[in-house]
Amino acid sequence: MIASRIRYKLLTSLALALTLGFSSIAYFYTDAVERLILVEYQRTLHRVTDSVVMNVQTLMSENHANILPEYSRRLRKVPGLLDFRMVRVDGYEAFVDNKTISEVNIRTGDFAFQLRSNPAEPEKVFSPEQPEVAKALLGMEAIISERTMLNGLPVLYFYDPIPNTVECHRCHGGDDVVRGVLRITASLDEIEREMLKVRLRSLGVLALALIVTLLITERMLSKFIAKPIEKVTQAMTKISSGEFESKLDIRRTDELGEMANSFNAMTSKLRASYLDMLNEQQTLNTVIQGAREAVVLTDANGKVVFVNAIAIELLGKSAEKIGQEGFLHLLEQPERFLAMLQLRDEEREPVLFEYNGHWLFTSVTTIRDDEDLPIGSSALMRDVTQEQRLLNELKRLSTTDALTDVYNRRHLDACLKQEMERARQTGQPISVIMLDVDHFKKFNDTYGHDQGDRVLKATGQVMKLAVRKYDIPCRYGGEEFTVILPATDVEGTLAVAERLRKDVEAMEVDGLKVTVSLGVASFPEIAVDTPEALVMAADAALYRSKEAGRNRSTAATVAMLASE
Repeated sequence: MIASRIRYKLLTSLALALTLGFSSIAYFYTDAVERLILVEYQRTLHRVTDSVVMNVQTLMSENHANILPEYSRRLRKVPGLLDFRMVRVDGYEAFVDNKTISEVNIRTGDFAFQLRSNPAEPEKVFSPEQPEVAKALLGMEAIISERTMLNGLPVLYFYDPIPNTVECHRCHGGDDVVRGVLRITASLDEIEREMLKVRLRSLGVLALALIVTLLITERMLSKFIAKPIEKVTQAMTKISSGEFESKLDIRRTDELGEMANSFNAMTSKLRASYLDMLNEQQTLNTVIQGAREAVVLTDANGKVVFVNAIAIELLGKSAEKIGQEGFLHLLEQPERFLAMLQLRDEEREPVLFEYNGHWLFTSVTTIRDDEDLPIGSSALMRDVTQEQRLLNELKRLSTTDALTDVYNRRHLDACLKQEMERARQTGQPISVIMLDVDHFKKFNDTYGHDQGDRVLKATGQVMKLAVRKYDIPCRYGGEEFTVILPATDVEGTLAVAERLRKDVEAMEVDGLKVTVSLGVASFPEIAVDTPEALVMAADAALYRSKEAGRNRSTAATVAMLASE
């Protein structure tokens, strides 16, 4: 349940916060206790060394230095002490050799101290350069070293200087601040056990306090938060399923009671709004379904949420399939649809699509809210197939010669101008073929004008079949025809002209043989300034074919045009 999850999340968050807080308190408490234990331990060690220093000075002043080695060995047996050394300022253990005795006897001159009969080689206990030792040799307070491990046990080293007092000057002189250093190696094992007990007690108190606090908190959360929230959740679930009559029965005067009253008021308003929305939706659905345009709508994520009946009919797909394929694939041109969606409002215009045997005038729009944020998309498609067919037919009639079914003179002039301009920009050639039906007047005079029309019509059909798909065959006027050949030089144009001439020669019209004469002109081989000049050059070559006996092709040359 939602309320239970909220309660457990709150408890988990609270447990983490309390654990962190209690842990911090326990840490600082145990840390303070541990510091106090260490400080007290250091004071104890300092009292021991103070007593030892006093005893050493007394024994030395009474000339009993010979008992100090035994005194040092006995001190090592004190509980908690692992080692006890009296060390000279040079770092070597004192009272085991005759070095200091010899120096004192020489200084006093009376040889009051007897040399040891079996002196030992002194052990170097430490280096005077060690930071702790250097401080002790300066006569500072006792120095504690950092905690370290010795033979698997935690220990610390305690350095306490032996001051060079006035009483010592007779035997040792007054140059040095200290006569030596006492070094105690103390075990921290017992202290750390005590510290561990403190930590364990702190953890026990922490765990107990945390458990008690969480139990009390869980009880309060369940009573004052979880149960009311559970009621709210159940009411919201009912509302989400359409039960707008649901009410919250929380009779309290606190914040949750106010929330319940607000919730009940919101539910009443929501029910009224829902009923109004249903009425508007039904009205809108009636309008959209009855519209002549196909309508497809999406949500903010691009999911298709509405398809009207006209759209299903025009696209030839079910609403489910349209939803599966997606909005961008409505007309199988997703890149084009996406580009239309990305246009600004002022740039959007309806676009004509050919799809599924229909011409569809299509508008694609991004729907935005009052804050200009996208909340969906719409596509409106109107079937203009009949209008487009009429428009295409009108366009064809306006550019096609009615008799021969090739392009007319107006289309010739427009295309030739456009292709000439393209040829100048790209540097590619452009060529023109002019052809004329040989002895056409005889067809009219002998067989009648109807027969002449059939000859012209047959010639036009042969032209359409003989030229390439990107060539432009046109009727120039009367019995004259023209072919525009983009990106074709004079050699290629002559080959096309010859193929056309032979195809015409091979045909029969009502048993009559027909031949044509052809003239070819190519730019820029013929340097002309206007499209009309290029046609005139081809026409001049055509007349050379006529003069040479007809039924042949002639290419215009610069020399030919110069002799005209």
